[in-house]
Amino acid sequence: MPLPLGYKRRDAKKLEARRIAAMARMQRGVSTSAVARSLGVSIQSVQRWARTYRLHGKEGLRRLPKSGPHPKLSPQKLALLPRLLAQGPAAHGFDTPVWTSERIALLIWRHFRVRYSYEHVKRLLPGIGWKWHEHTWLPSKPTRANLPPKSW
Repeated sequence: MPLPLGYKRRDAKKLEARRIAAMARMQRGVSTSAVARSLGVSIQSVQRWARTYRLHGKEGLRRLPKSGPHPKLSPQKLALLPRLLAQGPAAHGFDTPVWTSERIALLIWRHFRVRYSYEHVKRLLPGIGWKWHEHTWLPSKPTRANLPPKSW
């Protein structure tokens, strides 16, 4: 059974360092199975790294940039969205004080000219601190904009 790596999320720098360390051990004559056991990975992984190292050298073991399309909404614009949502639906011309996925998609289109499907809005909002609650979206944690003013 593989040993835990010591971190929960995949850290590209640590994974790259692990591959490079594995090849350094193999160059010193340590067996594939011993390297795999000491790093808590499969023998096949070490063999794949060794093949890549033979074909491409140390550069082949470097981390690769994330693949896939770039997000339509830049991180800077996405950071503005919670503030717009905190203003409430009425501030953006909606009749009732309820945020639905459809309304949020429309808000994103109006402010940023980026079209998202209603389903994608459901995947997008938890990442900015909003959660789904009985047919509406609510902030996960109370923010200053959502709290009533203090009355002493």
